[in-house]
Amino acid sequence: MVTGGEYGAGYASRPGLTARQPLFGAPSDQVQVSVEPSLDWDDEIEQLRAGVGRLKQVSSAIQEENTLTKQVMDGLESAMETSRQSLKQASKRLRRAMVQSQSNHVLYVFLFAIAVFFALYFWNKLYKLLRWIL
Repeated sequence: MVTGGEYGAGYASRPGLTARQPLFGAPSDQVQVSVEPSLDWDDEIEQLRAGVGRLKQVSSAIQEENTLTKQVMDGLESAMETSRQSLKQASKRLRRAMVQSQSNHVLYVFLFAIAVFFALYFWNKLYKLLRWIL
């Protein structure tokens, strides 16, 4: 068995792998594989089938998880859109209230009501005074 740099092949020393002898002294890069009869191919195939079955289960689980995650993300996206719309409406109402609070029209209405009240009060006093004099 050839291991390492004897013909520049660099093959690992594993059972079943051997370097071919070069023809006419030239280095060769070919590998000869010999199958040992002691290997039980049926067991190897069953192990591979079991591995493939486990991979299918994992793949199915990943697909289900992906579907659930997509559903959750869609729900979150719709909730965010609803929240965004509500926030926009609340912002408009707040801006409108702020503009109205800066306009002082409520103060003017209040001052007008007080002025009308005092005007009626003084008119009543003046009327009583003129009635008493005349």
